[in-house]
Amino acid sequence: MSFNFVFFNGDVRRDKKQEAMFRSLVIPNERDNFLNKLKDMEQKREREVKQTDAAKKIQRIWRGHRARNALRLQFRAEFDAISEAQRGTEQIIQMSQLLVNFYETKKDEERLVMLLAELVKSRTADRAFEQRIRDTQRLLLARCCVKFVQQATENTIFFHVFRYLEDYVTCHAHLYEAISQLGLFEAEFHLLEALIGKPENNNIQKMSLTPRHLQLLTRIFEVFVNSSRATPISVKVADRLLKTLCVNITDLNFVNYIMYYIKDHIRLSCPNFSVLFEAIRSADIPNGWKARPEQIETASIRLRSILISFVEHIDKTNADDLVQYFNSLGPFLETHWTITRDLNVKEDLSELGRLRTAINKHLMASCESTLTSMQFRRAACAYALANTSKVSVSTLISLKKYFSQYLDLLASSNSFVEALYGFISSSCRDGHFDTGNQVSPKINALELFCNCLTKRVSSVADSDFDPVAIFVDFDNTVEFLRDTAIKLIHVMYPQLENSAIYTGNSKQKMEKAEAEWKSVTESVFSILSAIYQKDIRIKYFPEGFWTNHGREVLSGLGDQRRLPRRRLPNGRVLTERTMDSEFVERLSAIYEHDSDSENEDENEREENGMLPSALRRAICVMKHIPFIVPFMDRVKLFQRLLNQEHDKHFSENQPRRNSGYNLTVRRDQVYMDAYEAFKPKMVQDKVRDLKSHIIVKMVNWAGMNESGVDGGGIFREFLSELLKDAFNVDRGFFTETEGKLLYPNPTAPYLLGADCLSHFQFIGRMIGKLIYERQLQEVRFAEFFMAQLFETDKDKDMDLQHMKSFDPLIFKNLKVLQKMSEQELDELQLDFSVVTSDVGLVRNVNLKPNGAKQRVTVDNVNEYVRLYVNYHLKQRIATMVAAIRRGISEVISIEWMSMFASHELQILIAGYEEIFTARDLRKHCEMRFAAETLGDRQYEEMFWDVVDALSKEDKMAFLKFVTGCSRAPVDGFKSLNPRMGVLVVHPSEDELPTSATCMNMLRIPRYSNRTKLEEKLRYAINSGAGFELA
Repeated sequence: MSFNFVFFNGDVRRDKKQEAMFRSLVIPNERDNFLNKLKDMEQKREREVKQTDAAKKIQRIWRGHRARNALRLQFRAEFDAISEAQRGTEQIIQMSQLLVNFYETKKDEERLVMLLAELVKSRTADRAFEQRIRDTQRLLLARCCVKFVQQATENTIFFHVFRYLEDYVTCHAHLYEAISQLGLFEAEFHLLEALIGKPENNNIQKMSLTPRHLQLLTRIFEVFVNSSRATPISVKVADRLLKTLCVNITDLNFVNYIMYYIKDHIRLSCPNFSVLFEAIRSADIPNGWKARPEQIETASIRLRSILISFVEHIDKTNADDLVQYFNSLGPFLETHWTITRDLNVKEDLSELGRLRTAINKHLMASCESTLTSMQFRRAACAYALANTSKVSVSTLISLKKYFSQYLDLLASSNSFVEALYGFISSSCRDGHFDTGNQVSPKINALELFCNCLTKRVSSVADSDFDPVAIFVDFDNTVEFLRDTAIKLIHVMYPQLENSAIYTGNSKQKMEKAEAEWKSVTESVFSILSAIYQKDIRIKYFPEGFWTNHGREVLSGLGDQRRLPRRRLPNGRVLTERTMDSEFVERLSAIYEHDSDSENEDENEREENGMLPSALRRAICVMKHIPFIVPFMDRVKLFQRLLNQEHDKHFSENQPRRNSGYNLTVRRDQVYMDAYEAFKPKMVQDKVRDLKSHIIVKMVNWAGMNESGVDGGGIFREFLSELLKDAFNVDRGFFTETEGKLLYPNPTAPYLLGADCLSHFQFIGRMIGKLIYERQLQEVRFAEFFMAQLFETDKDKDMDLQHMKSFDPLIFKNLKVLQKMSEQELDELQLDFSVVTSDVGLVRNVNLKPNGAKQRVTVDNVNEYVRLYVNYHLKQRIATMVAAIRRGISEVISIEWMSMFASHELQILIAGYEEIFTARDLRKHCEMRFAAETLGDRQYEEMFWDVVDALSKEDKMAFLKFVTGCSRAPVDGFKSLNPRMGVLVVHPSEDELPTSATCMNMLRIPRYSNRTKLEEKLRYAINSGAGFELA
């Protein structure tokens, strides 16, 4: 390292002294010693300068102190000389000028009291005397009064001090504001606490006020309780008073004395109350009052207590003051709830800290008690029913739990609901809802709006549905709520930047956010579900409306990223899994039991907490609003759930995995043979075998085994024929509506006897097996039956609209019945009972207890219609529906079906009713020739022309002949496994086409012409001969 000492003129050359110095530094360590010596010298000089400056400052202060003491002694001597002589007005004025220059507490208190007494006496004798005392002189004397009161004890006589302040200072607004800045309120409350003394115990209770206490408090609050001496004050003065009340006063004195005085004496009609009210509203505890963090919570609770205490006399105020009070109450409480919620202060476990905590809880409980009191409810009712233009929406939002009894009235008001939506819309950015904070007014407004809209939607029958009557901008509002629901889910489970999994603090924040946003999200989910359920019945919105949101909501499905292994609290290490497999596994568990329930064990909560944000969002969507996911995406997810169930079953039954279950059935007795094998039994029930691979062997009409070997195709044919027989109305298990829609036959128990429910449970098992194997069955169920079959809410009523598909005439009559007058209903002589005839057995059934003795009137006609619909569509088939549900749930988890609507379940079971085209089938079918010739291309075109020309029934028969199922897969022919194929073999005019349904393969001879091809193909697919044609 080299050192260059340079001159400021830019000359970098060294002189001889520098050269000599640098040569001396060549000695080892000499350079470092030299630099340290320079540094020590510089520090020594700095210390000497500081010491010199400090000495000068001390001397200057001392000289000033000595000079001021000399002046004080001089002024005090002059004051005493004047006071000992005869005192006139001029002498009193001169004494007041002298006192402010030498006053010291504990030395001049008697002189101050004597002077104040003289001033009060002079003003009493001559009111004009007051004008001779300048404002500055009054304020200086008032400051002496403040110092005097700050040193007061329980024996202090304060009459003359407060009398002077009343006569000369507080009667003038500008002087009042000035003295409040100098600590007037702190001194006054210090005096009050000195008079109260040390409490004997820590009991929280109303304490009696002595005359001295009451006199002092009256003087402190005089501008609010004494209209004759109510000096107009500013908000700043009221704010300083509130700060002293909420920050400086000890806890017990505040709760036992001051709060009760405020409750008893300060009313909304008091003078200066509007100023006090404004100060309470605008109080800024953290910044304006500069309160310490540990003081903020107490100050906020005390301020709330003061404002809510005015409710004690709210019934004695006028309408305008009432509206003003309530309009401010809601936003105020929201602000202070936010302040206390966001605090992060360490708990004080000292005796004083525990006492403060107990008092704060007492004050909060007192506030809650006041807000739920009958007095507050009466005032709230008067406010809620006031002119809507004056009512603050934000107040109703903030106090929604206290206004709950009146929100039903408000929900019926179009102007209120529109105002509520306007309030929400005002916070939207570019038409999108800005979530902001979970306790903000707009979030509460959204929750309230959804609850009101849910009530409106639920109270309207499908046949009377009028979107404009529910809400003026119904379509756009539903779209807005749909998009908002997705946004709320993203807020509950935010995307993590550095980690895919919630851990540590991020996990705690997620759990906190989930709990805090739960209420509003459930409200949004509820209204969307209510509208969706109505929409699937009346088909109001266009197709694709619910999924046309442009967002990816199932981002976890198909994601093959690996999740890290995690160790649970019990020591178990989770196996490595992908995002995709974890999503399916957790979704399956959530459908089977609510993972948010209180019964969830620690391990389950731990596993849920380890889920990435994308999976948490996707699971939330599927659990609450699955209908916003495209139908085919839900089908894929459902198939993944089935695959998982397949894998789980095979892993538990590994020894039998390759063997399967062998079943032999007669072709003409498929149903009964299968029933004997899989019917419910107390012992040796074979329901678990339904999840295994079933190998079917068919026996023909002659008692001979058919030649086919089941590779899957024979089983599909078996299951199709079995269910076709079960759903045949001639067998008696099911019957049809006028529209040829199937539902359980209410008379089946009378026709089939004791085994009826066993048969329905068996049919449920077969439907479950159909879904489990992803096979389709050509069947059309009544919607009211489907709505019950997979409904999780057993107490849900059937909608009147369902009666339209059951019996259009009854539906029409019930609609007319609802609109009849009292006289028309009286002429019908209807009661709450119905007459039924089941296989000749006529019964009179009460729709409710003693229903035959209760007449239908205008007041209860809607109840009659509801009970009538429930009886015919629900109660009469309830036991059979329950048996079918029980059978289905023994094969698959019936809760999985909750992700589909009833019409979608119909598609899942029966496929689309639209018949395939040859063009669609050809895209996913491979055609080969056993012997290639030049005419292969023309023969292929001829074959597909023949297929395309088949009738609807023949196309379904063709598909069943080749694949074993008459309907195309829900997700198209591309999902056929193995892929469908056509093999053209050697020419023959006599052979019929054959098929290998297990391979989805059609084997067809090369016929000479189109007529022969069409004839043989039609004959084969309609023969129903099984493998006998082969």
